[in-house]
Amino acid sequence: MLRALHESDGNWTESECGGARRGGALWGAQARACRRQPAAMPHVAAAARLARNTCLTAHAGERWNCSSIELAPRFTPDLLTGTREQAYVYAISAAALSWTIARACAAGTLAACSCATPPRAPPRPPRHAAPPEPHASFKWGGCGDNLQWAERFAKQFLDAHEIDVRDGRIEDVIEVETTTTEKPTTTTETITAPPVVILVDDEPAPAPANLTATQRPRKGRRGRKRLPRSPRRGRPTRKRFRSRYEYEDRGSRHRNIEYRMAADDPRFDPQVDLRTRLDTLRPLIAAANLINLRFGRKVVSSGMRTKCTCHGVSGSCSVRTCWRALPSLTRVAAALAGEAARAGPLKAHARRRARPRPRLRYVTPSPDYCEPEPAAGSLGTHGRKCNASLGSGAGGCARLCCGRGRRAVRSSRLERCRCRYHWCCRVDCQLCRVTTEEHYCN
Repeated sequence: MLRALHESDGNWTESECGGARRGGALWGAQARACRRQPAAMPHVAAAARLARNTCLTAHAGERWNCSSIELAPRFTPDLLTGTREQAYVYAISAAALSWTIARACAAGTLAACSCATPPRAPPRPPRHAAPPEPHASFKWGGCGDNLQWAERFAKQFLDAHEIDVRDGRIEDVIEVETTTTEKPTTTTETITAPPVVILVDDEPAPAPANLTATQRPRKGRRGRKRLPRSPRRGRPTRKRFRSRYEYEDRGSRHRNIEYRMAADDPRFDPQVDLRTRLDTLRPLIAAANLINLRFGRKVVSSGMRTKCTCHGVSGSCSVRTCWRALPSLTRVAAALAGEAARAGPLKAHARRRARPRPRLRYVTPSPDYCEPEPAAGSLGTHGRKCNASLGSGAGGCARLCCGRGRRAVRSSRLERCRCRYHWCCRVDCQLCRVTTEEHYCN
C-alpha cells in the first residue's frame, strides 16, 4: 500500500490502474482490486500517507525512527527482510487502510458502501455515560463506521499479493534502496520466490514394500491419493503452506520440522548479499506479512466502542441513540508499537498444535540501530538530537546515544521581550539575549 504514497487523490480509472501497475506503484493483485473499485483508490493513497505520518510520529524518539518509510516504493533492508520494524509497518498499514475506508463509508464519500448494519443486541452504555431512565428505550442510530466492508476490501487489496508470493506463484520484483557512504544508488532486483523453504530430503524415499493394506495410501473416487491419517487424532494431515514444511510418509511416521532462528545461519547474516537472503526468505517473509496484516486489522476491530447520546425532556435520558465508532488511529499505533516490542519469531511446523496467542511475527532479528549498518538497513544514531532530561525514555539521550555519550551545543539569539502596550496605539519591546542548549549523540 505504501507504494501508492505519491499517487494522486483524484478519481481513478481502469487505465490509470494499469498505468500504476506498470509504473511500480501497485502490485498485480492490487491493480486488479483497483479495477474493481477505482473509486476507493484516493482513500488508499490517503491511508498510505496516514500510515506514514503515524509511524513517523510514534517512533520520533526511538533509535529506529521510521525514516526509511519515506523512501517508498524503494525500501532499505530494514523493511524487506522481515524484521520487527517491517511487522509494525505492515500492521499499521493494514490498520490505516481499514480505518480510512470505514470512515469513508460512514461519511458517504465512497459510493460502493454505506453505513454499518446496526447490531441486533441492545447497546451497552459506554463508561462515564449518564445512566438511562428506568423505563428508557434505546435505538441504534447515527451512521456507524462500516468496518466489515473496509476489512473485506483491505484483505483483497493487501493480502492477495503476499499469498501469491508465499505459495511461489509469482516472481516478486523488489526495488531496493542501497545506502552507502557514497552517493546512494537504487537497484531493482527480481526475486524469484521458491515454493519450498525447508526441504526434508532431496529426493523422496521409496515406500516400504511391507506395508499393510491399512497403511497404504488410499485412492479417492477420482484416483487421487488421500493423505494418511494422523496417528494421534485419526484426521488427515494437510499442508497449510507449501513454503513452511515438507511432509514425509514412511510407514505412517511423521517428521516434525521447526524453522529456528540461528545466529550463524547465513540466511539471517547481514553480511550476506541481500538478493541471496531474499531468495531464500521471501516466502517465509510473505507468510509473516499475512499474519501482521491480519493482526493490524484485528487491533482496529477490537478497539471499536459504543457511543451514545441521550434524548429527553429537561436533559433526561428517556431515549438513548447509540452507534459503533472506531478508535483513534493514535491509540491503534500505540498498541501496535507495544505489540512490535513483544513480537515473536515465525516458526514453521507440521504437527498440529494449539493455536498460539495472536501476535506480530518477524523472520529476521533486528539490529540495535546504534551503529550504521547499511546491509541491515540501520543508519545509526550518531548526530541524533536528544533530550538530556528524559533519561532512558523516548527521545532521551540515554536511549538514543547507546552509551557513547553526548555533546552539548549552546547557542544564543535575540528575541523581543518585556513588551508593553501604550495607549494609543503603540507596543514597546526590549531585546533580550536567550541562550539555549541542545544535545547531540556522539
